[in-house]
Amino acid sequence: MTGEVEEYNQRQYALMRRALLAFERGESDLCQLINVLKSLLCALQCAAESWKGSFQEEWWTLEQVYAVALDRGQDPMAGENGAMVRQAVARLKDLVAENVAGSE
Repeated sequence: MTGEVEEYNQRQYALMRRALLAFERGESDLCQLINVLKSLLCALQCAAESWKGSFQEEWWTLEQVYAVALDRGQDPMAGENGAMVRQAVARLKDLVAENVAGSE
């Protein structure tokens, strides 16, 4: 991977990390997190397909929980849904951490 592409991807990973941390701190909601992560994933260049697949699986969990809760008029962070979201967010943070060079 060229230096420019790697630098570009590092910025995307850093933005993913920030979005996940902001969500955990209550600074954004689940809908915002889902949209930001999808956009940043699509923006990555030359990312490993296996990594992208793992990331998409966890992202899909967020999307499903949100969609079902919205359809049922429920809080997506309540009860079992909240536990599923927190688990997926933790896995997403781990996946992003695999690719973030250094720390912010």
